[in-house]
Amino acid sequence: MAERGEPTGSAQFERQVGTMALSQLDGSGALSLMRAVAWHNALARLGYAVPLVVVHDLGCLVAGLGRPASQLRGLGDAEVGEGWRRLLVELHEAELMRSQAGWKHRDPMVGVVLARILSSIVPQLPEEVRVLRPSLLPTDVVHYTRVEPTSAFSRYDQSVAQAWLRSLVEHRLLAILEVEQIDLDALRLLGLFRGGDALPGVDLADLYNVIISPSLADVIDFSMELLPSILEVKREAGQQAFSIDGYASIERRGNLDDLVLTQLAYDEEVFEQKLADGELFYFTHEKQHDSERRTHQVLVDGSASMRGVREVFARGLALALCKRLALLGEDVMLRFFDSRLYEGVKVTGTGSAEVPYALQFRAERGRNYARVIRQLNAELGQPRRREGQPLVYLLTHGECQLPPDDVAHLAARAPIYGVYILPGGPLSLPYLDSLHRIHVIDAEAISHGRRAHKARQILDEVQGDLQGRPGGRAPAPRGRRGGRRS
Repeated sequence: MAERGEPTGSAQFERQVGTMALSQLDGSGALSLMRAVAWHNALARLGYAVPLVVVHDLGCLVAGLGRPASQLRGLGDAEVGEGWRRLLVELHEAELMRSQAGWKHRDPMVGVVLARILSSIVPQLPEEVRVLRPSLLPTDVVHYTRVEPTSAFSRYDQSVAQAWLRSLVEHRLLAILEVEQIDLDALRLLGLFRGGDALPGVDLADLYNVIISPSLADVIDFSMELLPSILEVKREAGQQAFSIDGYASIERRGNLDDLVLTQLAYDEEVFEQKLADGELFYFTHEKQHDSERRTHQVLVDGSASMRGVREVFARGLALALCKRLALLGEDVMLRFFDSRLYEGVKVTGTGSAEVPYALQFRAERGRNYARVIRQLNAELGQPRRREGQPLVYLLTHGECQLPPDDVAHLAARAPIYGVYILPGGPLSLPYLDSLHRIHVIDAEAISHGRRAHKARQILDEVQGDLQGRPGGRAPAPRGRRGGRRS
């Protein structure tokens, strides 16, 4: 047997292709086979050694690439084959299969869903099958055109595939129960934060933990409530349109072809000096407003004080805020803190890494907020941080005690948005005057019916500040309180 992570040998490869003779699906083709190979390899990386036929038939149902056969087909034991076909018919009626168009079933996603379904079947397998080590299959389609499944099935021992099918049939309720327990909202949320055919920056194990963990359901539900707010993004290009050959304005920058003719009246030495100093005037046809590059630091309190509803609101809002800013073309970094400030993940408009990170992060280092603010000040003071205007978003609770001098020092570098969740009483912190905006999320605002509305208000206010809309203002370091309590 090949080592984990290594391609299979010729015999093992043909044996896997031969298992396709046991398939009980109609309507699947060459495309579904190659996608099944990708699902198989995802399972192998998660530590599951599963026959290709099981991966293919279940995965095609999940991804909507086939339907259960109307009658027994294929080779192998007729009783086991008929039981497998009936199980596929039952699974085909599950909500996960019927709603497959509602989430983006990319190959890593289908792989972790299959891992969840098969996780309860593995302990039921015979010992000699359960201990087999997983191997990767080749992904070149040419290899599969050279092997005929029926011929390969008859040339190699298929007892492993038969044992898997027999265990699935005998313990069919376990598979059905796993399918019913998969959180479709988690799949839809991960489908929203997508970037093409891959999941950039997302580890399969992290993705699997999101699928299997019931403790993440509240954060996922709140994030789904905010989906319309995440998608309601209008980027203002700031471009002026003019008629052909018309001029927009006179600027200090441009091409020599657009030089204002009167500038040529200067003496040669004066002209060259003005050219070097950028003091000549040029006609411009249309102008793209160059906005200053900004870097947004979204900092979420991960200490034990944020457990429960505080954690749900903070993480759901952080995900929505990060994605809203990223879709606006901003540079965004999502980070957690407790007694220290963690590295975090970079959020992009097409990435996915922030979802498992925001949902699963756990810190058990106590609290040291003074150290956190000093660490952030040190980072922003480094030369490499001066490439763009930083903005800081602090999602925490009412007992987040920060040294006022350090907060004022940070506010001189970056506007600070403070979101205080369930402060437990009137918010009274000595550094509030240094914050750009303040939001106090009390028990009424965090109630199930109002929390999404409150989060949308914060998102809209942040976007309004960035775009200079009425009711908002472009944030700038002020060193004094410019916000409001709400």
